[in-house]
Amino acid sequence: MQYYYSSKNPDSLGVIRVHAEKCRELPDVLTRIYLGIFPNSSLAISTAKEKLQLTKVRVCNCCVD
Repeated sequence: MQYYYSSKNPDSLGVIRVHAEKCRELPDVLTRIYLGIFPNSSLAISTAKEKLQLTKVRVCNCCVD
C-alpha cells in the first residue's frame, strides 16, 4: 500500500499525472492533491478521475506498477 497524489496542474498535453509518495517527480506540496492509500496505481487513477472529474489522468512514468 502506498500514498498517492495527483498534480493540480496538467502537463503540456492536458494530462493530470498520478504519483506514488516516493516518486522522484512528485510535485511540491503546494501543487499536489492527496488521493489516498492504494495497493496499486490503477485504483489511484480511478479515484483521481472521480475526485477531479477529469478523464485525462495517467500514472507518472516512474510510478507504473
